[in-house]
Amino acid sequence: MIAAQYLEYGPDIAAIPSAQARARLRAAFERLPISCIILGWDLPEPLEHACAQEASRASARLFRWQPLLAGNSAFESRPEWQVIGLSGEPAPGRPGFTFLCPNRPAATEAVLEHFRHKMHRSQYDGVFLDRIRYPSPAADPGRLLACFCPDCHRAASEQGLDLVAARRRIEVLLAAPERLSSVLQLLLDPSTDVSSDPDLTLLRAFLDFRTHSITHFVQAASGLARSEGLEVGLDCFSPCLTYMVGQDLSALSAHCTWIKIMTYGHTLAPAGLPHELLGLAQWLIGLGTAREAEALDWLAQASRRPLPPSLGLLSSQGLSPEALAAEIRCARAAGVSTLLVGIDLVDLEGITRLGPAQIAADLRAIHAEKPDGLVLAWDLWRIPLQRLETVRSIWLAP
Repeated sequence: MIAAQYLEYGPDIAAIPSAQARARLRAAFERLPISCIILGWDLPEPLEHACAQEASRASARLFRWQPLLAGNSAFESRPEWQVIGLSGEPAPGRPGFTFLCPNRPAATEAVLEHFRHKMHRSQYDGVFLDRIRYPSPAADPGRLLACFCPDCHRAASEQGLDLVAARRRIEVLLAAPERLSSVLQLLLDPSTDVSSDPDLTLLRAFLDFRTHSITHFVQAASGLARSEGLEVGLDCFSPCLTYMVGQDLSALSAHCTWIKIMTYGHTLAPAGLPHELLGLAQWLIGLGTAREAEALDWLAQASRRPLPPSLGLLSSQGLSPEALAAEIRCARAAGVSTLLVGIDLVDLEGITRLGPAQIAADLRAIHAEKPDGLVLAWDLWRIPLQRLETVRSIWLAP
């Protein structure tokens, strides 16, 4: 299976002529047997209709790309619905990335009602649920680890977790420099044994509570979609980062048709592996807890991934093909039944640094792990056509 994300919503979308959008899709179909188009949300109706027609002409399934817990252009989130960080303040965000708490009844009811309304579109075969997580705490766990809102206190209490006590213990952990490597280990590796440490045991209980909250919300959204006869795809962080944002791939796999993992090895933006790992490294260095080499060594041990020896190289080169292959193996080990792998193929100033040799090496490493499919990300509108030829030469090689 080859899928492609297409026309992510943005201020310039309305200016794209339908004929150009159709021609771009046709050029992609001529180069690759794309079997699924994941179409951006809230497009102008003529543009949406043209893309649906072109996907149908190519016998490709059409999925509606729908962000949920971060709001979107057609759904205005309220300040009182935001997640509350460890500091007691709402976790900061930006348009499209200001996250809502999945335990706030008013927020989830509004999100799901908006979602229900958007699903009544006959041209779609499925939905692709995006931003189904907590905000990443990587840049500053002491401020951004969330959520501690009143509704989370209520929900946690119902599950036997004292969130007041958990918050207190987490604050103590983060204030002790000698404990930060253990905190990092648990954030990046949920299999870490913490049974002999009461503080880390309570941190794990909090992190598990968050994954339960996200899974419960996704189950509700997936149920709505399936009641409309739609398949469900999920957009998830790459495995070494999922626990940090409240995603349990094993649990989520039960509520979808397939999961796409964001193995963005060269993206300096949310969900990009180098972006998130750099955030954690710079947090440690900023606290004076570790020097650059030590911080990277901690991250490599915690994530069990090979990392470049410097922050500069992590930023400029990203992760190696071997590290991306390890992410796929980890997703398989988590029990993801139908696994799609996202690969970054778009040049964006200040966000990605891609090259032909690197793209080819990444594709070969991903292909060798035999996932169930590849997702061209994000998005097809901006991917140079020559890169589709590279994908064809490697992905469809005998």
